[in-house]
Amino acid sequence: MAKSVRSKTKRTFRNKKREDSVYAATEAARLHRLNAKLTAIVSKDSEGDVPVQDQEEGEDYIPDEENDILKESADAMSVDTESTKPISTHGPRGSRREEWRLSKGLNPKPRRNGMNRQGTLAGRRKAGRAKRRR
Repeated sequence: MAKSVRSKTKRTFRNKKREDSVYAATEAARLHRLNAKLTAIVSKDSEGDVPVQDQEEGEDYIPDEENDILKESADAMSVDTESTKPISTHGPRGSRREEWRLSKGLNPKPRRNGMNRQGTLAGRRKAGRAKRRR
């Protein structure tokens, strides 16, 4: 049976991808954009029309220079999402066997030679019950 997306193994491997692989840069950029957006929201008052000037307990003071940087990053966020192409994690990828065949100068997938009773190319596997129980 297929594993659920909520399974522990699937979640741990997704976590590892976010931390170690090429997705780490994308994830860091996403977190940075969200952080800038949230700090901009927090720095406005409840109506959202005037920036908050007086500091309340538990809030950090943000100087005017950093506010300008946050506004620029918020503008860059909208441009950034339009121009970047998402990284696909779906679809076929070459297996080790296919890589080996390519390195030897062969086709990645061998040609099928056999014929079935209908006169078409035979299947890759024999019919019947699966030999290896999964």
